[in-house]
Amino acid sequence: MDVTETSMSEHVSKTIRSILKRGHLIAGVSKGIFGLSFKDPASGEWHGFDVDLARALAAAVLGDASAVEFVTVSPDERCRAVACGLVDVGTFNASATLGREAAHDVIFPQTMLHDGEALMVHQSELPVGKRKEGIAALSRRVVAVQQGATTESNLRRYFAECGLSYEMRRYASPQQALQAYAEGECNVYALDLIPLSGERLRLPQPEAHVILDEPISKEAMGPVVSAHDRQWVHAVTWIMRSVIEAEELGINSNNCHSTPAETMHHIRDFLHPSKTKLDQLGLQRSFPQLVLRQVGNYAEIFHKNLGCNSQLLLPRGRNALWSHGGLLISPSFQ
Repeated sequence: MDVTETSMSEHVSKTIRSILKRGHLIAGVSKGIFGLSFKDPASGEWHGFDVDLARALAAAVLGDASAVEFVTVSPDERCRAVACGLVDVGTFNASATLGREAAHDVIFPQTMLHDGEALMVHQSELPVGKRKEGIAALSRRVVAVQQGATTESNLRRYFAECGLSYEMRRYASPQQALQAYAEGECNVYALDLIPLSGERLRLPQPEAHVILDEPISKEAMGPVVSAHDRQWVHAVTWIMRSVIEAEELGINSNNCHSTPAETMHHIRDFLHPSKTKLDQLGLQRSFPQLVLRQVGNYAEIFHKNLGCNSQLLLPRGRNALWSHGGLLISPSFQ
């Protein structure tokens, strides 16, 4: 790619300079969570909501959404990998917490998924007539969790509030935790609701497992970047906001290609930010249009990976626009 195509200032971000020099973005992702970041064993292609967020960043910085190297990182190492510069950005379904930002010198610049932890159990273990009681109906509660996640502290609080006993067993990855649950080593699996819905589909008989309607926590998830590169923080923030703003403006991958003269000024200004703004962010000319052409707006990304065009068929819920009763909102692009 010709680096001169990018609107650059002499003070451009160190991270962006590195990305441009190597010709691709390095994104840290989770080790295979269906719907979020999953590598197809046949094609070797990565798929998922988090994967598409990384591709949106590559489109805005390089002009090419496919110019991404995906690196799997464990929960224990993921924030450290971002802070140390081993990856340019983390799109690994991590929840923003004070502890993570303070301990690792990283920033979660924009929430892209609002979720909450949930519990999955074997339907056969829920006594008939007591299913409305949920987790309290189980005679024993051996819970599989992924180590290094916020799940452990959330479960301690939740079971203490419910006055229920339980045993927690920790595993290095979601796959190991799911296997322990599937093989009966544990009879409860705890994970954020969205990835848990994807993990359920990987079981031999998904219909034999129930995700309980008992929200345990609130989780605000999005990309993670180093706190030491302010311009990169701003760039990632506004790239992520661009897919939300596009949905609100009614712009998608099908209608973003042209901006007729009669198009309203605020839409033209959104699709084609001024050179001054681009210089401040170090991004491609018309970066929102590049992102939309190659990846899509928020609704397209959500429905493709998690919603009505995916196997998960999840409702938007809290991930709908603020104007539709959800929590998604983007500040003005003026």
